[in-house]
Amino acid sequence: MANVSRLEYALLGLLLQNPQSGYDLRKVFAMTPMRHFSDSPGSIYPALRRLEARGWITGKGEQANARKRNVYRPLAAGKRAFVEWLVGTIMRDDVLYRLDELMLRFAFLDGNVEREKTLTFLDELEAGLDSYVKELRLFYKKFGAGIGQETGQLAFESGIQSYEASLNWARSARKRLERQS
Repeated sequence: MANVSRLEYALLGLLLQNPQSGYDLRKVFAMTPMRHFSDSPGSIYPALRRLEARGWITGKGEQANARKRNVYRPLAAGKRAFVEWLVGTIMRDDVLYRLDELMLRFAFLDGNVEREKTLTFLDELEAGLDSYVKELRLFYKKFGAGIGQETGQLAFESGIQSYEASLNWARSARKRLERQS
């Protein structure tokens, strides 16, 4: 579903955990590690309207103190689309350009899919990261000295180490989840 934004998936995932108002969702984005998403009403409310237009959520007016607010709840179609996104195959470009989205997907796996699908997700992530780390190391071995500037070499090394850290995390996460199964 290429036309669905990460913000929309994040909203849907939060609503699957707990029905909330737009204001409540804005607070989540403002006061948690999810703050990299905009908590602006100009982002949140249009995304909620798009989710409603797709038939993935519904908003119902409820009285809260003196104000009436819309509380949004996921619909079955939204849950199906969300799970489809969560368990989608991890491709090379996801590892190269969308690690943050992969971590968002991973964060919502529990409670939405069986443990086996979570382990499959980690298998695919590990395979993709391992392949890319090997590719980066090979490139650096061949051309690292030709990068020229010391700072350029150090920047390249930083990139390798960053992907290696993600790879080590994926391996560790898999072991931890396997022990719990």
